[in-house]
Amino acid sequence: MDAVAAEAGVGKATIYRRWRTKSELVADAVLALADQVTVLPDHGSLEADLRALMRWLVVSVNGPLGAAIRSLLSAMAHDPQLKAAFHGGPMEHWHATVHQVWTRAEARGEVRPGLAGTAVAATASASILQRWLFGVDPVDHAFADEVLVDVVLPLVAFTCPTRP
Repeated sequence: MDAVAAEAGVGKATIYRRWRTKSELVADAVLALADQVTVLPDHGSLEADLRALMRWLVVSVNGPLGAAIRSLLSAMAHDPQLKAAFHGGPMEHWHATVHQVWTRAEARGEVRPGLAGTAVAATASASILQRWLFGVDPVDHAFADEVLVDVVLPLVAFTCPTRP
């Protein structure tokens, strides 16, 4: 709290008037992370929109946003307020953005109805997040493109046969 007060240029009492505990301060900071979650891409096709989202995710996990999230993951298991803030902030925004991309693809006839929210839709980000959290290889744009071309798009094609 001392460091936060010093950075803000105020006394520690001012910080404690706004946030009674460190947990409250961190939860508010996590909610503010939602503002850094990507803007909804609209390039006219599922492939282009997913490529934009996946590239944004690569930049995010490799930057300050990813570092902040990684540092909070273990704390979330023990702090319900922090977990709720994370799920109600950045995760909720991310899921809504991804859902909208799939819903627009459905409206354009690119995917079958109801594919948003399925395991097929989740594959776009799941592989990137898995490598980021548990892998030793870099999470880069080449990997995101490989996942899109070799995993996501074939799954979409398999679940959405070409229309006559």
